[in-house]
Amino acid sequence: MTSAPEAGSTGLTLSGDPEPAPSPYRWAWYLPGLVAVGWGFYGLLTAPMGPDPLQWVLFTALGVAGHDLVLVPVAVGVGLLVARILPKVLRAPAQVGLIGTGIALVAGFAYILGPGVSADVPSALPFNYAGRVAVLLAVLWVAMAGWAVLRIVRARSRSPSRSGSRRAGDADQPE
Repeated sequence: MTSAPEAGSTGLTLSGDPEPAPSPYRWAWYLPGLVAVGWGFYGLLTAPMGPDPLQWVLFTALGVAGHDLVLVPVAVGVGLLVARILPKVLRAPAQVGLIGTGIALVAGFAYILGPGVSADVPSALPFNYAGRVAVLLAVLWVAMAGWAVLRIVRARSRSPSRSGSRRAGDADQPE
């Protein structure tokens, strides 16, 4: 038999511990998103040509389907693979690196493909964006490798020596 939730809690979670009540300041985090959504609807409804409902619904449906049927399963699969293959000390740097790689590739995808590049307008996308994304990813993974080395060194310094040498606490023990 379970006891009633504590005052100020929202009920039981999967771990059985009561979840704390949400902070009243939590709603302040939702405000920028609501403003962005409102601005998007305003732009959609006041476009000079008027919204094309079929294209808008198709774009939204494909975006949701692409997220739920492609992006999420790939992310979950890679996360499970990382959790099974890598030792615990290397998981956080690998996960941050993979998430950062995904964000950089998604953000730079349109620039890498180069739609809008025109010989008539040389200032439209004038840089080598694929090279710049590659440099960004190299910097990211060098930083993740440094973080991983730091975690390995810290883990080894905390663990007892495996070489069979005497520990500091053993010095006063007679042989």
